[in-house]
Amino acid sequence: MAEKLQITELDFEAIKSNLKDFLRNQTTFKDYDFEGSGLSVLIDLLAYNTHYNAYYLNMVANEMFLDTAIVRDSVLSHAKVLNYVPTSARAATAIVNVVVTPPVGNTQTALTLERFQSFQSEAMDGVNYTFTTTTTKTAIIENGVFTFANVELHQGTTQIYRQTYNDVTNPTREFVLPDSTIDTTTLQVLVQASSTNTTAKTYTLSTDATIADAESLVYFLDTTTNNQYKVRFGDGVIGSALANGNIVITSYLATDGAAANYANSFTTGAIGGFSSVAVTPISAAAGGADQEALTSIKYRAPLAYTAQNRMVTPLDYETLIRNQYPAFQSLAVWGGEDQIPPIYGKVFLSYLLRENAVITETEKQRILDEIVIPNSVITITPQFIDPDFIYLLLNVALDYDATATTQTAGDLIDATRTAIQSYMGAEFNRFGGILVPSRLERTVDDVAPAIIGNHIAIRLQKRITPLLNTYKHYTIDFGFPIHRGGLVDTLESTGFYSADSTGVQRLTYLDEAPNSFTGVDEIVIDNPGFGYLETPTIIISGDGVGATAQATVVNGQITKIEVLTRGEGYTRAVVLIGGPGYGAAATAVIVARYGTIRTFYYNDLAQKVVMNANAGTIDHTIGRVTLQSIKVLGVDATDGLIRISAEAEQGLLTATRNQILRLDTTDPASLHITATAI
Repeated sequence: MAEKLQITELDFEAIKSNLKDFLRNQTTFKDYDFEGSGLSVLIDLLAYNTHYNAYYLNMVANEMFLDTAIVRDSVLSHAKVLNYVPTSARAATAIVNVVVTPPVGNTQTALTLERFQSFQSEAMDGVNYTFTTTTTKTAIIENGVFTFANVELHQGTTQIYRQTYNDVTNPTREFVLPDSTIDTTTLQVLVQASSTNTTAKTYTLSTDATIADAESLVYFLDTTTNNQYKVRFGDGVIGSALANGNIVITSYLATDGAAANYANSFTTGAIGGFSSVAVTPISAAAGGADQEALTSIKYRAPLAYTAQNRMVTPLDYETLIRNQYPAFQSLAVWGGEDQIPPIYGKVFLSYLLRENAVITETEKQRILDEIVIPNSVITITPQFIDPDFIYLLLNVALDYDATATTQTAGDLIDATRTAIQSYMGAEFNRFGGILVPSRLERTVDDVAPAIIGNHIAIRLQKRITPLLNTYKHYTIDFGFPIHRGGLVDTLESTGFYSADSTGVQRLTYLDEAPNSFTGVDEIVIDNPGFGYLETPTIIISGDGVGATAQATVVNGQITKIEVLTRGEGYTRAVVLIGGPGYGAAATAVIVARYGTIRTFYYNDLAQKVVMNANAGTIDHTIGRVTLQSIKVLGVDATDGLIRISAEAEQGLLTATRNQILRLDTTDPASLHITATAI
């Protein structure tokens, strides 16, 4: 009796082996030698055909689910079920003032800037981009000129199509828009009665079919193959139906997307017959973006279905805003109760732009006015906050077995640098990034079998643009606890120019005074006492030196004791209160929370000379550096930035709110690697 054919194996060689075993178990081929025979070729063919069909059916099964689909048409089909329309390319938008000067003797008092007036941008990488007006504006002559203020220019070329409806040839009432580069936000749909009756009605995009009735002049937007879109009309129950002979007129812009961002100089032809036209830019072109990618559609379609066009949860905000404004690569949303300090009644938004994208203050306000506010809770005020970049400086020490590899130390260093940059690029440069040192160390260990261990020291860096030649306070938030500085692991900065006490300009640096965190942080009044007619003397004694304080007296009682200098080296301290009065008592608090920031320069002998021993403070607990009244004359960096770095107190770093952890691959100091043969 022949054994049954095994069907669970799908690998080619396994299928082939199963077919041979099946035949050998039959009487006819019991002792048959399949190798080198003609029958072996037939078995190969059967195995190949089975393997091909198995692979094909597996791919078909994958396309049945949004998570595993890879064919764009399949992804779009799944998105359609979720009522999600992928975003089209978006035209970069610039704002300009247009002034038209008529010739002498002009009697015209009003001038119209028509929709689809064409403008040409400055050359960008050798390309002049076409910008177009999408609305009509009218100006009244004033002081001899026509002024069109705050004109929006959208990048793209005008496309207009006229298609006649016939219920026999087009029973689904669908009209394909043939341009894959369409910006659907510029789409205008008109329905003309017929070729002989030019009366036309404007149809608007429906985003909620539940509020459309038989009289609603709406259209529905959907995707089709070849990255195109189509306009679909109602059936007379949901949305007004078309009549035979109606002419559907669609007009829109076909755009170059993100390529036209930053354009900021424009020219145009005659307006209303007047050729003297001056175009003054108000804000550079911004907001241009390319068509939504498959990975984005697969991520956002379920979220859009969950949001249902409302903004309540942070994911609702993220989904709807990114759907309308795809130039955002990443978006962070949090409530005012999570802000530090809390600000109730607000929702905060921060963004990370895609490569080559740009956003202006005007664009931010437009997003709030047109996208966020109409869909959010009425009592909540939205506000944009710029992202807070925290740069990572990694010092990597490798130990490797030189006898287990032919690679040199340089080879291992190069391979490690590539691996770390790849890991950081995949995990970070977005909101919510988490740096787990053990995972990063594992990535380094996996670079080569010869690497037998590694150690990674993590420093955090903040960058500020100083206001030159002006005394200014600066607050720098690292966002994470900072290690208390000793002799070698202290806070440090890149150079900037300032004047010393004699007025000589010096190349100046910042650092934390070593062990300055061992000073007196606070003095708490235990008993205010009475009868203090004069300000009493405050003496701080203990095992440290240098702490001083000053008391404030109100109605004979001590109401406050302020620490003037924290001193250093204290592990315990006692507060002594002198002067004419009785009963006052206070306690010195030493929590090792605050350190002292100082400025210094190097003299001709490379010796450190302190310029200001009390230039600011550092709160190690929250990672905040405060600089008091610093006057910067210049910066020793071509980009005009002062870089301040400090060692993180903890290894695990989790970005919250608008924080973005970033490894700057363009900065050689961001990644230092050494390799030691063991």
